[in-house]
Amino acid sequence: MKIHNFLPEFTDCMKRWKKVPSLTEFLEQYYNHLAPLTDMIFDGPELYEVLTEFNWDRYRAGVLDLNPDKEYKRVLAHLKSVEELFGQTLQGEIVLFGSFETIDGYARFEKGSHRVFLGVDESYNQGDYLDILMTHELTHVARESQPEVWTGFGLNPEMTHDEFTECLPVIEHIFSEGFSCAVSEILVPSKETWNYAYQKKDNMPYLLEHIETLDNRIHLELRRDQKNNGGDYSSLYRVSQLMPAMPPYSHYYWAWQWTKQLLKDRVGGDPKKLVAICAKDFVEHALAFNLKQ
Repeated sequence: MKIHNFLPEFTDCMKRWKKVPSLTEFLEQYYNHLAPLTDMIFDGPELYEVLTEFNWDRYRAGVLDLNPDKEYKRVLAHLKSVEELFGQTLQGEIVLFGSFETIDGYARFEKGSHRVFLGVDESYNQGDYLDILMTHELTHVARESQPEVWTGFGLNPEMTHDEFTECLPVIEHIFSEGFSCAVSEILVPSKETWNYAYQKKDNMPYLLEHIETLDNRIHLELRRDQKNNGGDYSSLYRVSQLMPAMPPYSHYYWAWQWTKQLLKDRVGGDPKKLVAICAKDFVEHALAFNLKQ
């Protein structure tokens, strides 16, 4: 994968900008450099609005010691580890940049390839989180670039990003996120286990207290998806609307635990054996799985 490292520009700007820059300064000195790659997720004025809404002094103090070369080497090491695990050379692009805490990681699928956005500033100094995040997003690249993942659903492996978001089956979303969580756990051993599922440590006791809610919600969406593709994977991001309300990304925890069990039951824990398998084969296993035993 080609790595675009915009962190040198970002850190240079942060050293100069002792106060919030003007929109013109922001665009000319920073955003316009990365615009050809990031305009598909936000535009310059939109990103600039973020700068005006948070505590600039706090934010700036927190990123002044960010080391662009260190972060480049970090993602390069994780790219190598994911490629070695799956025995494949990943295709696409990686964008390292300062996102002003608007995004940490996103693997954007487009016609069988990916552009992985990594807003390093959001989490670079938070224990193992960034290592886990990078591995997670690169695992999406490894799986979603496999044609068999999509042809089994009758989908085009060369579909556009819009088609991808519109057509993604619920079971594939759950498996893909759980699989990425499980692989990051394998490649980045950490005591901060909540990070594998994008959770905060303080959320875990409450989440674990209400795991039956997750079981029921995910099983419901899987069953809906079996009936004329009526399921909606995006609804799983709205778990805060449940009663009881659940923390954001709670379904990642369910997906992580289920996928680990699936790996154990089907392939002896070897993720390489499932990376190219269509997830429609996993529906019954997912419906039989419960966090609440």
